[in-house]
Amino acid sequence: MKSFLTLVAVSSLAIILPAAALAQSTVNATTTPARQGMAQLGDPYVPAHVKAAARVAAKPAAAGASLQERALQKLQAKFSEADSSNSGSVTKTQAQQAGFGFVANNFEQIDVNHAGRVTFDNVKTYMRANGANF
Repeated sequence: MKSFLTLVAVSSLAIILPAAALAQSTVNATTTPARQGMAQLGDPYVPAHVKAAARVAAKPAAAGASLQERALQKLQAKFSEADSSNSGSVTKTQAQQAGFGFVANNFEQIDVNHAGRVTFDNVKTYMRANGANF
């Protein structure tokens, strides 16, 4: 009787072990390559700076309109800074002195009237012609 039980146990193991090994290799084949060499955010070994960067990236970005509005406000502020004479226009020299490199570098294209001065509307028109959406 003892030998019969041993035979049944060995036979059962012979059937179960290969099936379990096959199932485990299938699980590894489907899950390991995607994770291989990469830590997941839920893993305890992910460095704190990686988690922090992921949280920042996951925050919703500013809406397109408000982002464009902020960009336009920054551009207006820089233009006003360059307009040291408060005339509503800027010369190439004023743009260079204020560090307004975009206007200084593209001055000839922005100054379509060849007046030697550009207004904020001239700058906006030039930027819109080159892809800006404000």
